[in-house]
Amino acid sequence: MCWWPGIRASTAWQRSPGPPNGSISWSASKGDNRLFVAGSTWGPDEELLIRLMNDNPGVKFLIAPHEMDESRIERGLSPKPAEEPCATRNVPPATLYGSKQLLILDTVGLLSSVYGYAAWSYIGGGFGVGIHNTLEAATFGLPVAFGPNYRKFKEARDLVTLGAARSIANYDELGAWFTPLRDNEEFLQKTSRIAKDYTTRHQGATNIIVKTIFQ
Repeated sequence: MCWWPGIRASTAWQRSPGPPNGSISWSASKGDNRLFVAGSTWGPDEELLIRLMNDNPGVKFLIAPHEMDESRIERGLSPKPAEEPCATRNVPPATLYGSKQLLILDTVGLLSSVYGYAAWSYIGGGFGVGIHNTLEAATFGLPVAFGPNYRKFKEARDLVTLGAARSIANYDELGAWFTPLRDNEEFLQKTSRIAKDYTTRHQGATNIIVKTIFQ
């Protein structure tokens, strides 16, 4: 959070991405399936996400762990018996998923562009010290879910109040958030517009700060 006398504005807004950069053909790789992207996840987040994935075989999932611990990923992110998740470094972009449902994003710098191809998002860290950046996902108009430790982040509180985000404490709550957004396209589009409109209204924080400092 950046402070200046008389101004309170988060410079996190300036880190929100523009259009997808096209470095990987995400739309081609996921085929006709819709995409669920989970960013900066930790173990407790991933336990819930794997259950959600197994209950939604028609949805492709991309998980970007906050820390790339290969042994933990192989042990904890194996979605089904005898099935290994694929990772971006091991397969060419055009065939990222193939028959698999889960992609582990282990390449730095790609997550913000992937949000542009998703329909739903999850932000990790809410079962630990606090959630990570919600704005990258909300900028693309994605409904957002995260764990219960989010209240020190104004943007997350605002998105929850507006109905564009949901804090969840267990798997039942995650499923209750996701199912209407999966099954009701009108509700999904309405929620997406709320997220997009919120980020649009609050962009420009750094410009305000700079102008105030040097005026």
